[in-house]
Amino acid sequence: MPAVERNPLPITDLLDWSDRDKSLLLSVLTGLLMLGFLGWLLLTVNYTRFGEQFLSVEGAGLARDIFLFNVIGWLLLTCWGIVLHKAKRHSVAYPNVCIHFFGFSFLGIGYVMGLYNPIMGLVLVGSPLTGFILFDFKRVTCSLVIHTVMVLAIYALIVQGKLQYAPLLKADPVTKDLVSVYWVNSMIAFATPFLAMVFGFTYVLLRRWQIREKQIRALAVTDPLTGLDNRRALFDQFSYELARSRRSGSPVSVCVMDLDHFKQINDRYGHATGDKVLLIVARVLRECLRETDRIGRIGGEEFMLLMPETDQQGAAKVIERCRQRLCDTPVEVEGQAPFHVSASFGVTCSGTGATLGEEQLFTRADQALYQAKEAGRNRMAFWSRPQQAATA
Repeated sequence: MPAVERNPLPITDLLDWSDRDKSLLLSVLTGLLMLGFLGWLLLTVNYTRFGEQFLSVEGAGLARDIFLFNVIGWLLLTCWGIVLHKAKRHSVAYPNVCIHFFGFSFLGIGYVMGLYNPIMGLVLVGSPLTGFILFDFKRVTCSLVIHTVMVLAIYALIVQGKLQYAPLLKADPVTKDLVSVYWVNSMIAFATPFLAMVFGFTYVLLRRWQIREKQIRALAVTDPLTGLDNRRALFDQFSYELARSRRSGSPVSVCVMDLDHFKQINDRYGHATGDKVLLIVARVLRECLRETDRIGRIGGEEFMLLMPETDQQGAAKVIERCRQRLCDTPVEVEGQAPFHVSASFGVTCSGTGATLGEEQLFTRADQALYQAKEAGRNRMAFWSRPQQAATA
C-alpha cells in the first residue's frame, strides 16, 4: 500500500519527512558536494602550480572519471526523487539506492585521494551519524558494514601492492619538511560543507528531541482537551500547598466541581458539543479564578479548584463567582437555540483538618459535592456543614 502523502513540512521537521523526501534532500546536498570535488580537480589540474607539482596525470584522469561518475549518479538520483515527489509516489528502492550510493561515492574519493585523507575520517564518522538520524538503523548498518568491508579490501590490496595508494598524488603534499597550504586549504574547503551538513542534521535531531520532550512533559501534566492541569499535576501542587500551609499556618481551600446533567447534554447535542461545553467551562473558570489559584480537570465533567491562602469565607466568594458566571454563559449550537449549563461545588478547607493530607481533603470535598447535588444541584456545599447548602 502506498504511503499517505502529507503536506510539505519545514526543514525543522526533517525527522517527520518521508524517506523519499529525506533521500531527495540527501541527493541534492551530496550532488553539490561532488560537483565541488569535480570543480576543484579541474581547477587544480589546469590552473595551479600545485597540480603540476603534486598531481599525477593518470591519477587526475582516474579522479576526474570517478568525480564525474558521482556527479552524474547523484544528478540521476535527484531527478528520480523529483519525479517521485511530483507524482506523490513512494519507492522502497529509492532510499536504499541513495544510502548505498552515498557510501560508494565517498569510497571512490577515498581511494584516489588516499584512505588516510582527513576527508575519509570525517566521512567514516559523520556518514553513519547522518544516516542514523535520517533513516532506520537496519538499512544504515547494512550499508556501513558493506562499505567498511570494501575499505578493508582496498587497504589489503594496497598493502599487497596490487593497488596504488592515492593514485591522484604523485608526491605527498604534507610531510615533515613541506606542507602545501593549497592542499590544506582544499581539505578545509571540502570538510566545511560536509561538517555543516552533519551538524545541521544533528541540530535538527536534538532540537526535535527537545521539542518532543517538552510535549511529553506537557502531556504528562495537562488535560489534552481543555489545556488545564490534569489530576497528577494538580495533586502535586496540592501537596506542595498543604506543606506550605502547615509551615505558614495559612488555610488552603479545595473544591470539586461537577457539571449538572452533562450526560444529557452529550445525549441530546452530541459529544462534539459536550467537548465545546468543557472548553467553555475551562475558559470561564480561568477568567474567574485568581492568579494564585489552580484549576484542573480530574474526570469527564469533573474539575478541581485549588485555592491557597483562602479560608472558607474567601472560597465561598470565589466559588459563587464561578457558579454565577457559568450560569450566565450561553452555549451556542448551530441550528438550535443556545442553552446554559450549571455546576455543583463541594468545598473543604484545610482549617477543618490541618493534619489531613491531600487525599483526605479531596475526599471531604467530594463528599460535599454529593451534598450539593442531593440538595438540588447548581449550588455549593461545605464539608464542615454537610446538612446545609448555600443555594443560588
